[in-house]
Amino acid sequence: MTHSFFNPTADESVVMAQTCAVIVTYGNRVSLLAQVVKGVLGRNSAEGASFSLNQPTDNESESAGQLNSSRRGVGHVVVVDNGTEPSVAQKLVDLQRHYGDEHFTLVRLPHNTGSAGGFRAGIVAAAARADTGHIWVLDDDNKPEPDALSVLARVWRLMGARNDVSLVSYRADKRTYRNLVERNKPNDIKPNSFFGFSVQSPWQKHAVPVWQKSGLVCRGMAMAGYGGLWFHKNWLSLIGEPDERYYLYFDDYDFTLRMTQLQGEIWLCQQSLLQDLEPSWTTKKSFLHHWLQTDKGPIRTYFSLRNRLILEQKTTTSKVLHTLNMVLFLLVKVACPNLQSVCYHLCHPAKMYARWKLIFKAIHDGNNSVFDNSLAKTQSRCKG
Repeated sequence: MTHSFFNPTADESVVMAQTCAVIVTYGNRVSLLAQVVKGVLGRNSAEGASFSLNQPTDNESESAGQLNSSRRGVGHVVVVDNGTEPSVAQKLVDLQRHYGDEHFTLVRLPHNTGSAGGFRAGIVAAAARADTGHIWVLDDDNKPEPDALSVLARVWRLMGARNDVSLVSYRADKRTYRNLVERNKPNDIKPNSFFGFSVQSPWQKHAVPVWQKSGLVCRGMAMAGYGGLWFHKNWLSLIGEPDERYYLYFDDYDFTLRMTQLQGEIWLCQQSLLQDLEPSWTTKKSFLHHWLQTDKGPIRTYFSLRNRLILEQKTTTSKVLHTLNMVLFLLVKVACPNLQSVCYHLCHPAKMYARWKLIFKAIHDGNNSVFDNSLAKTQSRCKG
């Protein structure tokens, strides 16, 4: 079935052309990145003909500023090389040459600064471009569907083309977004909660705002992840740049919460679809809670827990309730969710002692808003 938003209007095409995508990559993920870049810079004609930005055919060539109704991609993409090895860095340079400087900017960081530092560098670089209006932030495995951007442009204009309105593309594999759409579960931080858990939840419910028009449906959010976030660059002058001290995880929630705290709006757009090419580390089925799985290393556990608590401290009004929620969550959700987990603790006391020591350090640092990123530097040295 063909929808009207597959063919953007002239005004919507301008919005799309003024959108700059920001993608951060690390390790050796060029194969994933290449698919995402092709998706954000792609062109799809009615006949489905292929198109290369740096090698247009006679029928598809156009001047730099010329708009074409078949264009459904961004005007520019900023890729951040977050400290990759030289061989990978060269592949990224080759990718930039393939698309050309007119459409592709490569920012190389000398070492891995974590996702927080990488996205900060990319967002700042995108905002510095004179032609940039909106910034579309994507992970290097968030491949957009052909009409993902045109949906955002259509919704934004239907909402009044206000710069205080930010939008988010829908990712079916992201549990918080799926819960918002399927269960109307708000994506926010409840007062006195611990990692989203609160014994007061039955009394803390509030309605999720829903916007519908022209067959498009959006739901309001208090905060959003970077993967799919689309916002006007003017926000940087109002709320400042992303906070790189978070290093890894929840830096995006900190950034977007600043928007809604200034009465900005964030809407999840159900028809703007992204495909996650790689599953999240938290989705793998195991009898052990993912914080306790030592094969994943300490970094993910420490930073996800610490950073979430730093955010939650800003809404904590009762230490007693927050502590109660913490104890119940750790006992029921982490330590004893099933008999196998209990048995594993008894059979591997040394492993579990080390992991719980890490968890309690993260809790201490989070509750006291301590940005201790030495763990990341230690792990980097060990890998080297």
